[in-house]
Amino acid sequence: MKHSILLVLLGFAVSALPAHAQIKINEIVASNGSSLTDEQGEADDWVEIFNAGEVSVNFGGMYVTDDPEEPLKWQIPSDQSNQTTIGPGEYLVLWFDGDPEQGALHVDTKLSASGEYVILTDDDGVTRIDSVAFPELEEDIAWGRNPDGSGAFTYLNPTPLATNSGSELQQQAEAPSFTLESGFYSSSLVIGIEAPSEDAQIRYTIGGGIPTTSSTLYEGPITIDSSAVLRAIAIEPGKAISPISTNTYLFGDSHTIPVVTFVMDPDSLFGEEEGMYVIGDSAEAGENFPFFGANFWEEWERPVHIEYLNRSGSVEFEFDGGASIGGNFSRGFPKKSFIINNNSSYGIDELDYDLFPENDYTEYDGFGLRAGAEERSRLLNELMYTINQDWNHHNAMQAYQPVVLYLNGQYWGVYNLQERKNDDFVESRFGYDDIDMIKDYSEVKDGNYESYDALLDLFQDESLQGEEFFAIADSLIDLQSFTDHWVYQVYTSHGDPNNLRYWRPREAGGKWRYISHDFDWWKNLGDDWDEYERVFTRYLSEEPAGFWIIGRMMENETYREMFLNRLADMMNTAFEPSYMLGVIDSIDTAINPEMPRDTLRWSDGWFDIGGPTNYDMEYTRDITEEYVVNYPRFIYTEIRDTLQIDTLVVQLAQTSNGTVQLNSITPNTVVGDWTGVYFENTSITLQAHPEPGYELTSWMINGETAGADKEISVALGSTSIEIEATFGAVENDEIVINEINYNSSDDINTGDWVELFNYSSVDIDLSGWTFRDEDDEHAFVIPDGVIIAAQGYLVLSDDTAAFRSIHPNVPMVDLEVDFGLGGGGDQVRIFNSNGVLIDRVEYTDDEPWPTAADGEGYTLALLSYELDNALAESWGASDQLGGTPGRDNWEIINSTKEKPETPRTFSLQQNYPNPFNPTTVISYELAENSRVKLKVFDMLGREVATLVNGDRQAAGQHQISFDARNLSSGVYIYRLTAENFSSTMKMILLK
Repeated sequence: MKHSILLVLLGFAVSALPAHAQIKINEIVASNGSSLTDEQGEADDWVEIFNAGEVSVNFGGMYVTDDPEEPLKWQIPSDQSNQTTIGPGEYLVLWFDGDPEQGALHVDTKLSASGEYVILTDDDGVTRIDSVAFPELEEDIAWGRNPDGSGAFTYLNPTPLATNSGSELQQQAEAPSFTLESGFYSSSLVIGIEAPSEDAQIRYTIGGGIPTTSSTLYEGPITIDSSAVLRAIAIEPGKAISPISTNTYLFGDSHTIPVVTFVMDPDSLFGEEEGMYVIGDSAEAGENFPFFGANFWEEWERPVHIEYLNRSGSVEFEFDGGASIGGNFSRGFPKKSFIINNNSSYGIDELDYDLFPENDYTEYDGFGLRAGAEERSRLLNELMYTINQDWNHHNAMQAYQPVVLYLNGQYWGVYNLQERKNDDFVESRFGYDDIDMIKDYSEVKDGNYESYDALLDLFQDESLQGEEFFAIADSLIDLQSFTDHWVYQVYTSHGDPNNLRYWRPREAGGKWRYISHDFDWWKNLGDDWDEYERVFTRYLSEEPAGFWIIGRMMENETYREMFLNRLADMMNTAFEPSYMLGVIDSIDTAINPEMPRDTLRWSDGWFDIGGPTNYDMEYTRDITEEYVVNYPRFIYTEIRDTLQIDTLVVQLAQTSNGTVQLNSITPNTVVGDWTGVYFENTSITLQAHPEPGYELTSWMINGETAGADKEISVALGSTSIEIEATFGAVENDEIVINEINYNSSDDINTGDWVELFNYSSVDIDLSGWTFRDEDDEHAFVIPDGVIIAAQGYLVLSDDTAAFRSIHPNVPMVDLEVDFGLGGGGDQVRIFNSNGVLIDRVEYTDDEPWPTAADGEGYTLALLSYELDNALAESWGASDQLGGTPGRDNWEIINSTKEKPETPRTFSLQQNYPNPFNPTTVISYELAENSRVKLKVFDMLGREVATLVNGDRQAAGQHQISFDARNLSSGVYIYRLTAENFSSTMKMILLK
């Protein structure tokens, strides 16, 4: 496939000027290990250019790219001819390293070792000089011409700045294999190493060292009776040395959490000259913490082999990567964090594994192993990660997984394996691949500082006030992300002013968003409550870039209300004491079995720089529990003293047949009245969310009627307030979405349309009803006077002329819908004139939805209005091209299709309500009669309830009520097992 692309590219006509035509792409290395380093000593991707002509050529001003659809991606500087001129028969190297600031020959993109393109375009932006498509390349393998400038491309040993002649690739020997897999063992092992051929010789090491031709010769099975690392290579006559095979054999007790093994050359870790983990022999290293000048302050990256073992001890994946020391002042602690980089120069460009099931992506460019050195109980930081994940707050945080680390077979303690908070994290989580990212106050991690510097300058303009200032801030900052980040800082009394990271997409209107991290230091944790530090006050007054923005924002009345409402929302939900106590318990219990060994391993050498470094899990848990119960009143007191705003109680009465959203949260009012603390002289927003078939009939505020609008704003005074929402049954709800045409065929194009069916016995006035797709901005209001007859049909179309050309006599709304339906999937929703949702269908173009409706001329046709049209199995593809609008679908549906009476698939739905207190309903569907188990577990995997225990149940829809009154607040997991089907979901108990 890649070679055919190569032939196409090389076949393009070249009409360059004669001098430029002699410039050739001569050699490509897309996974550089040690073939060549640049001026900074970095082994980056490189492309060699060759001048095949008889005169010198300056190729400054030409364009280079790795993307055929973006030929002008990077222009070589035209003002540095001393670097960009190539003499006849000479070579020049371009560095594809994404670091153009390093010089004229450094290109602002990188190459993919999995194979892509290199294209050189003349400075006119049109004429193609040369182009190459290269295949997948292993480390230090080149794709080059032989002979130079004119020969066919082939695999070569790299020959940078020299002729390719005679560099044909030597075949590499296959790696040896071990007779035992990596894992945990309980008794002495005898391990054999198998050679790839009879001619191969095996050399091996024990302890992590890199095997070479002078390492121990393998002559027979090896006995191991303690934890060890075994590494081996194969040496075969006439072939290059094989890749290194690595296995780790561990003795002792297994673990309750996954295990990560690091295998590194010991000198690269602990050697005086090059060991990145030690102080080393540097004369510049200080004698006191954090030992500036020590080796571990260098930005060194060393090769590492990593294995990931699941809880049962089996290897899930392994790869070669790069490891460096992570963290800031925590580098000075004896237990250090690591950063793992798994780019193509080490063997794989991305790790494809479901490391964090809560993410909707599985590819990672590396990860961090966080030591948690400053807060050794591993509770505080993890608490905030869990809260962020469970409540989907707007400030991004990395996903994490507690693991045990072994370093060259030695136990190294409990770590957190977590995502890296870099540009790849942003691309995976948010989809942006071109960003500015700033760390702390001004350290640029990606892009540049210009946009943020301009924002700071603008915020210092004191003439900007009121709504004008708020509008400008709102246009530059994602205020939801910003606000949630600072609520986290306030709630945790965050003591480290350097833990800031923010980013924006480099596009028009791109807003700054926040990544929250490193909550090891809760400044008031364990302090005297009468002498606690007023952290919120400090945030309002300090002026380093980053901190003073919140102070400037809080001066604005509109934003101040936004912040206080969001703070109150979080304090009443995610930070509500009983819920927090449940989460603390689940985190503590999850890692407690592992902590005694970690404590024993790291008992000495700690320094108190602010956090509770003297590990005592019971103590840390006690003071944290005291904190989450008592600290809210200190926050309220400080806000009262600082902003002169006191608190009051908002009470929502118990509801039935619907819920109420208060600002950004939906309190649980299904089982009783709900109360929350809010701030006086602010306004709260209330939205009614009736259950299907119901609508809001009235609001009551302190006993007085306040209308029946779906959304209202309520001004709070200085006294508590009581709010009640009443829901009643919906009238005129006998309308069903009956047929959908979302992708016409080329031959029968009727536009996008939806058919409604009135299955009642009376005509229904649809005046003012609204039709929407999945985008709430798309809203088509049905004009006044539109009636759908009893047992009648009505079509809404985005192209009335096209529809009438095929179906001239079908009742339809004359006004065209001003949006179409998604060809790959969409929602179809119809609301009555009160804004009540009457019917909703969410379809896709994949099975089990009928795929014949996707561009083949057929429509989605409801098999019967009595069926649940939210289910794919309730729909068929019309037998008639162009669909069956204006008539019963059953007259047209193929007679061989039977009306489905049972679900076609097994499924488990999200419980409702969620969060809940203390009861909730779990729904599921069975495609056939089955023995069913439905159980509830805590976050440690311990069973806390059995709802169905192997009973045989009939095919169809089922509901089970779960009463959790005897459980504490927290996150729980429920699992359905039926026949060969198994599904798991999370729910939140909030008391």
